[in-house]
Order: sequence, then C-alpha cells, then structure tokens
Amino acid sequence: MNGAMNGAVGGTVRQGAPQIVAAVWMVLCLGLAGMNDRLLPEKYFLDSQHIQQLALLASSPTDDTFGTTAWVYSLLGGFAVPELTQLVTFLLFLVLLFQCAPWMEISRFGPAELVLFCFGGTEAAIYLAQYSKESIVLLVVLTLVLVPTNVAGEVFFVFVACLYAVVIRQYWLIIVVLYLGMRWLLRLRRPVLIAVFIGSAVLIMAIGVSVVMHVDLNSFRQAGAQKNSLYAQTAIQEYIPVSGPLGAAANALITLVLLAVPVPLLVTGSPVYTVFAAVMVVLWLTLFATVRDGMRQGLFRADVRAARACALLLATLPTLAIFEPDYGSYIKHLTPLLPLFLLPLRARRDMRAQARRPAPPTLFDPTFPSRGLSS
Repeated sequence: MNGAMNGAVGGTVRQGAPQIVAAVWMVLCLGLAGMNDRLLPEKYFLDSQHIQQLALLASSPTDDTFGTTAWVYSLLGGFAVPELTQLVTFLLFLVLLFQCAPWMEISRFGPAELVLFCFGGTEAAIYLAQYSKESIVLLVVLTLVLVPTNVAGEVFFVFVACLYAVVIRQYWLIIVVLYLGMRWLLRLRRPVLIAVFIGSAVLIMAIGVSVVMHVDLNSFRQAGAQKNSLYAQTAIQEYIPVSGPLGAAANALITLVLLAVPVPLLVTGSPVYTVFAAVMVVLWLTLFATVRDGMRQGLFRADVRAARACALLLATLPTLAIFEPDYGSYIKHLTPLLPLFLLPLRARRDMRAQARRPAPPTLFDPTFPSRGLSS
C-alpha cells in the first residue's frame, strides 16, 4: 500500500515538474527584467536610450519609427516611471505566454515546449523590459490571441495590425496580406500551396519594387544594415550576386531558409547565438511539420487559434527575410511572437496522441469468417 502511495506521489511530482520549472524560471526572468540594464552590456539598450531621448519631442507620429514609438509611450504615460513601464511590459508578455499555454496545459509540456516557454521569458526580459518598438508589436500579438475566434475577431485583429503598420512599421501591411492568404490556404489539404504562395509573393514583391520604386528588394535590408552597426557580426549577406528581381527574390528566399535554420549563427562561435540557432531550428521545423500534417488532417478548419498562430508566423518569416539586416535584429523582432509557437506545438502533440490512441472495438472480427444465412 505504501508502495502504491509513493508511486502515486512520484507520478504527481513528475507530472507537475514542468509547472515547477516554468514557475521558477518566470520568477528568475522577472528578476532579470528588473535588473537587465545592470546585468547586460550597454549595446542592448541603445534603442531604449534613443527612444527615451525623444520623449520631450514626441508630440505626434513622425516618419521615424523611433519617434512614433516615443509618441506612443508618451501617450500612454510610459515615461513617467521607467521601472513601472519595464515591469508592465514584461507582465503583458506573461499574459500572452499564459494565453498560449494555460497553467494546467504546462503539466503536459514536452521538452521542446518547456524550452520554448523558458526561452521566450528570457528573451522578453532582455528585449521587451525596456523602451522598445517590439513592445508595441506585443500589443498587436496580444490582440490576435485575445479576440474571439469568429469573423469579427479576425477583422478586428487585421484592423489593429493595419493601424500599427500605418503608424509605425509599414512592412506590417505585407504581413497582413500574407496572413490573410495563409489563413485561407491553411484550410485546404495541400501543404505544397504554402511554399508556392510564399515563393510567388516574394517574386511579385521583387518585381513590384523594381518597377514602381526602381530598386532591388535587397535594398531594404541594405538600408537597415547601414543604420545598424550593433549586430555587424551577424549581418545577413547577399548570397547570390545577381541583380534584378530574380536575383533579389532568390536572395530573399535563401535568407528565409537561413532564418529558419540559422547556419551563419553557428559559425560565429558565440554560445548565445548557438543556443538561439538550435532553438530556431527546432521551432521552425516543428512548425513546418505541424502545418504539413495539420493541413492534411483538416486541423486548421477546427483549431482557429492554432491556424491564426501558424498564419502569422508564416507571414512574418518571408517579411523578415526581406527587411532584416542582421540576426541580432531578427532575434529582437521575433521575441513578441515567440509564444505563438506554443499553439502549433500543442496541436502537434495532440495529433500524435490521437494517432497513438487505439481504435474503438468493432462489432465484427474481420479475421473470423462470417457465416452466411441459410435459406
């Protein structure tokens, strides 16, 4: 009897281990968020300092994204008590995190989900617990997971995302268009259409900017690289030295692959970048596998939240492949979207559990010959 009780207690502890790890890690991340400026190099806070310097001039939106972000902070009273703003932003990330992974769900976490949960908290403590343009993106992503799963909720999210694009980052208009396309394609049962859609969209954008703006698609990334020397060590290169729309589209698609599988980060020799590269490989490849299997099984017709998460992540990846100048910026810009990976991870776990579940018993044994009725 004692053995049975000990076994039951041991099983309960093992089942609750992910929750214990998650709780302890989030407390540590909260501490890091409060002391990040004293624990991390100053280079992590250059953008934050720049936004804070613009506080007195932030009276309206401007063409400069930093100036407009400072205006939003000023509008919300975010400059009054910097430490409070820091704390509130991190707590908002925790709201997003626990919306994507409710407390009771954490007890079912596998290793990949637990690593993502802890990794997301760490990244938020570094990049979001300060004055940051990504803090506004966090509000957009929160909208995605909080709105109802009906059409009205979808429309409201698209409105908020478009508002963010118009006021701060125009390339979010591209994300919105790609998101809507992904939402429709995920309802179909042919995963190859996702790859075709992404490739076609990148080529159309390359041709469009060449015809309308008379520049290569790569010029957006090059312009960003000229302004940002902070992450020069991880600058994204042009892999095909071919000018024109075809070369630009090819470079963007290669960059897309190398964002999902960040081989260039592995050769830097940095332990931090190596860990990030390993996490990205697991997350993106698992997402792609979930999209493939989920489309074949009709998952995204029923699971709206997983469909929305997959659609936004799939829409963001090619957009970042066009605009990101380096992997440091990529890490920072992806941080508010990290909790969304938990929804397809959970969907994949549920699909695997359902596949392992034994089929219900049948009334007839097909291995036993049936007797025909005699006349």
